[in-house]
Amino acid sequence: MKTLRILSTLLLAVALLGSCQQTEVNVPSTVPSPSGEEPLLEVAWATRLNYEKDVANLADGVSYKDWYIYPGDFDDPATLMAFHKDTGDKEWELLLSELSGKEIGYMFLSGDYLLAKNAHHVFGVDLRTRSLAWSVDLKSMGMRLGRSHLAENGKLYHLADFGWQTPHQEARLYEFEPATGAYRLVYAEQMDSIGMKYLSPPAYHRDEANNRELLLFNHRPNAENVPQEISQRLYAIDLSSGEKVWDAHVTNAFASNGLHPPVIYDNRIVITGGDWSLYAFDVQTGEQLWRYHFDYPWAIWGYTNHLLHEGRLYVNNSQFDVSCLNPETGQLIWNNPEGGPNSLNNMVYYEREDWLVFTSWGYGSVMVLDALTGETLHRERGYNYSTYNNDVVYDEARDMFFTSTFRHAVGFKPRSPE
Repeated sequence: MKTLRILSTLLLAVALLGSCQQTEVNVPSTVPSPSGEEPLLEVAWATRLNYEKDVANLADGVSYKDWYIYPGDFDDPATLMAFHKDTGDKEWELLLSELSGKEIGYMFLSGDYLLAKNAHHVFGVDLRTRSLAWSVDLKSMGMRLGRSHLAENGKLYHLADFGWQTPHQEARLYEFEPATGAYRLVYAEQMDSIGMKYLSPPAYHRDEANNRELLLFNHRPNAENVPQEISQRLYAIDLSSGEKVWDAHVTNAFASNGLHPPVIYDNRIVITGGDWSLYAFDVQTGEQLWRYHFDYPWAIWGYTNHLLHEGRLYVNNSQFDVSCLNPETGQLIWNNPEGGPNSLNNMVYYEREDWLVFTSWGYGSVMVLDALTGETLHRERGYNYSTYNNDVVYDEARDMFFTSTFRHAVGFKPRSPE
């Protein structure tokens, strides 16, 4: 009888395990802070993304109406998964089987349109109908797809290399209409005797004084060289004509800030990172206004885009340091030497408490820093043995944050300090 009871228990455990593999389970939990104090972020729900495997896709999720929308796994066909923000329930999933090129690489939200790219296509999904609205197969046109950026003018800009690794390779910048996919070539530059060209995504600026629109981007004239020989410039081009308006020298070595656009402060100052420094230029003329040199062992101003908020500039250079500067003068306001290495694409400024909330890929954690002093307030170290690996997004109406680990979509409620 004892043997029979043991066998029955084992069979029941196997049956329960099998049912769990097919059922979404939301597990509220809190993670104590290192000091033992109550955490500033409370896990409201956590839902398994895929019970068969860990999901390794570094395309950031987006917040749309009642859903936190996250892409499918690496090497899967282009897929969207929508989790209800209040409960964490996975309410729908959209498989875009008509697209070649597999997993989604970048996602942006423009009104009701989710804009994305994979290895072959730039495309838009109408979230009202949950259907593919348009797609452009740049791969079939002889291009290797690069970075995307949704700019301040509401247009999607996408970088692509035509004739990749050929003597006629050309760096191209395309502009897309979010609702229709109508596109045009804005700028192109062919490789020459100096080398292969590389462009960062562009920032948009409306130049009211001269009644023109500008795109500003980092430019590497010799991008295939070794890092200590790659130079960097900052270009401003006229959006309507594609003609260069000004060209500013940034650095002669260790070019950086190639994955994100420069940022523009007060419609006057454009700021970018290069080598171990941050540089600021007059947006009208390209004249250098200031440079702040950090005492880092290494710097890559690429993983995290610079954040401007109410006269403060927040930056992370892929090292542990998170820093705050005065964008007008370049003066350092504070530096947290353990703020969070390899912070991901965007930091969120939480105005209710003056917090910086972001994911540190190097720590595998969601970080909460005091935005006014730089003090580390909380470090969320993972969920159920899986680390955080994507941007944090915020829903102001619900006062909730959302992100993901390799296994879960996660919703957080902020807890105000006493």
